[in-house]
This record gives sequence, C-alpha cells and structure tokens, in this order.
Amino acid sequence: MRILRIRRFNIQRCAKIYATLEINGHLIARKFFSSKNASSYDSIVRFTTFYKDSAWKKEMVRFIGGKNKIILDLACGTGILSTFIPNGTANSKIIGSDLTFDYLRLAKKRQSYVLLTNSLAEFLPYKDNSFDVIISSYLAKYTNLAAMVKEHWRVLRKDGIIIVHDFTYPNSNLVRILWHVYFHILNQLGKVITSWQEVFSNLDKLIQLNPWVNNLVRELDMIGFRSISRNYYTHGTAAIVRAIK
Repeated sequence: MRILRIRRFNIQRCAKIYATLEINGHLIARKFFSSKNASSYDSIVRFTTFYKDSAWKKEMVRFIGGKNKIILDLACGTGILSTFIPNGTANSKIIGSDLTFDYLRLAKKRQSYVLLTNSLAEFLPYKDNSFDVIISSYLAKYTNLAAMVKEHWRVLRKDGIIIVHDFTYPNSNLVRILWHVYFHILNQLGKVITSWQEVFSNLDKLIQLNPWVNNLVRELDMIGFRSISRNYYTHGTAAIVRAIK
C-alpha cells in the first residue's frame, strides 16, 4: 500500500506540473533559472549532458547555412549557442533574447550579439519579417507552442528557417531505464548543489510528460510552414525540429 501511495502522489504531482506548464511555462523556467545558478550554467550543461550539448548545438548551426543572416537566438541563456554560429554563417547578425536578466548579463560578455533583449517566446518585441533564422535550444518544453509558432511566423521573413532543439523522452525501454537512473542520480546531486535542486528534481517530469516534438510539428504544419523535419539524437534523448516559412 505504501508503494501505491507513493506512486499515486508522483502521478498527481506530475499532472499538476504539466498543467501549470501549459499555462505558465515561463514561470517554471524563471524558477529553474535565476541569479542563483546563472554563473554555473555553462559548467552544469556540459557536465550533465556529457558534453553532448556542444554536439547538438553544432548540428543546429549546420542547418542554418548561407551568409549574411539576421538570426534570433531565442532563450539564448548565457550565449553558448552564439559561440558556434559564426563558424558556419559569416557576416551574420545575431540578436539574443532570454527571460532571465542574470543570464543575459553573462551572454553580453561573449560579445557575439548585436542586441540582447528580455522577452517571452510567445510575445516577441520585434517587427514583422525581421529575421532569416530563429533558433532555440532547451526552450520548447516551457512554452505555449501554438503562441510561439504564431510569433515565429510573424517575425520570420519569407523562406526563413526555424530550428528548435530540446530534450526528449526516449522510446527504447533500455534507454528509458538508464535515463531514469541518471535522473535519480541528478536528484541526489541537487541536494548537494542546492542552486540546481529545483531543476534536478523536476526536469525529468517535464521532459517525460511533454511531447513537444509532435505538438510543435503539428503547429508548424497548421500555420503553413513547409519542409518540416524532425531528427533525434543521442539514443532519442534530444531532438531538433526544422521548418521553412
């Protein structure tokens, strides 16, 4: 009976988290990422992804192609993604946007951006047809995808590209077992690294409950994007979705 009670509690807690996410995903993101952990973000993301974060971001940049692009790095965080963009897109201008001021301060030090703004993905402070590319990493699971896609459509130029990357819940049963073990370890680690305790305790639930890839593809198709593709990486634990306006 005790096991059943624990299991029921976890399910109810997950449902509550997901219901909150659908309405106020940005509030969860703000709770996860704050002044308490901004300075350690770069190290944590490298360590917790076993340095796969760099490989995923390089793959995203590979999809940009061409030169002289105006790129919106949405949810830019500390600016890690921007450090890879100039390698494949010479003479491009990068504008960064993020929810958290403390992360934007760190992004500013990278000197990769022509402009940094504080905004939500669902309400972008830019004019129509402003960008050739919108690229984002670790954002999709926190947003109202329908609203975000509408904004992407509005601010993208014709033939503009959207590139979205985030974690995914793997399909393989074996990988799922390892995935859950890994997050259990992270949960315990959060008791030591207290600035990341909130993330390490709840991130797995958000990933597991949020089928963002299918939802995003559906929203992109409904509004009119074309050449939509989805690619999975690292045994199905991450994905990149691309589309053209």
